[in-house]
Amino acid sequence: MKYFFLIAAASLLVILYVWQNIEIVKMDMEYKRLAAVKRRLAIDNNRIRYEIERYRRMDRVVEYAARSGMRRAAAGDCDLLVVGEQ
Repeated sequence: MKYFFLIAAASLLVILYVWQNIEIVKMDMEYKRLAAVKRRLAIDNNRIRYEIERYRRMDRVVEYAARSGMRRAAAGDCDLLVVGEQ
């Protein structure tokens, strides 16, 4: 019984040390997972920005309009309305 508290205290310290290391390993694994997610999101963001810029080019806009059945505006397509002429 004399050494019970000494053994209990040593056991508690060992358990706390092991628990601390387990938590550190879990945090490291979570960090690596989140870093991979960050890399994937950065790649997706760059791809989406590229797509946006690609579709903003005028030749792409004209091509899309032609496929959609649109045509270039002709001179007779617009009407002029004069309001308040004195």
